[in-house]
Amino acid sequence: MSLNYRQRCQIHRIEAGLRRADPHLGAMLGIFGKLYPNQDMPSWEQVPQVPASQSRLRRAGAWIVAVLAAAVAAISVLIGKAVTMTASVRRARAQAPAARRERARSRPDRPA
Repeated sequence: MSLNYRQRCQIHRIEAGLRRADPHLGAMLGIFGKLYPNQDMPSWEQVPQVPASQSRLRRAGAWIVAVLAAAVAAISVLIGKAVTMTASVRRARAQAPAARRERARSRPDRPA
């Protein structure tokens, strides 16, 4: 199995963490590694390799779906705000004539 530098470092950090957390487990894994140094992994435990082109396509598809979901969420928020503002403007316009009539009633009579 070939791993890049970052993956190898990550595995070494995990190994060091396991050795610190449970020294007995670390010793057992060390003995297991010495007993079976060149043993191949059974076929049913191996992860099949995905061609790089398929991997890139999946990643691109995931990004497209994420961008579309974010766009739909933003549009729905904007539409919700527009509907709320329109409703409040309509409510204000409907209340305006009643408020004018109320103000006219509450004013003292003007001299004619």
